[in-house]
Amino acid sequence: MFARLGNPKIWVGIFTLICVIYFVFALDRARLLVQENNAILTLFAIAIVTVPGLGLYLIAREIRFGFTMQEMGRELARAGQLPTDDLPKEDSGRSVLAAADARFESIAASHDPDDWVKCYLLALAYDESRDRKAARASMREAARLFRNAPPV
Repeated sequence: MFARLGNPKIWVGIFTLICVIYFVFALDRARLLVQENNAILTLFAIAIVTVPGLGLYLIAREIRFGFTMQEMGRELARAGQLPTDDLPKEDSGRSVLAAADARFESIAASHDPDDWVKCYLLALAYDESRDRKAARASMREAARLFRNAPPV
């Protein structure tokens, strides 16, 4: 949706900035509640800060994940190991599911759970086969392994 409205990274930056501003206001309100020296208001102040704080943590985690995915993709591109996008396409532009599933089977057969490259390629295969949840889990595993691995 936002891709049509401009660079998605700009939108992520705008929404992150809005969340940071909200967090600062929440901190200020929490400070005022704590100054009342009332246990219930203090608990409420903790809740007021916890929710946006958790949101900021999750945003930071997703941004880090995105940067790691980009770095892995660049590393594989430099090594010439990115798969080609040669699957037949539907009118919508998505890969034909039968072809994507066939590619998935061949990639899954050679999968090594200790190799970030294999996990990355498996994540791409899951994504082509329209299993977003498994694709994301595999990409997270690839990112974890990538951070601890030497360059390709």
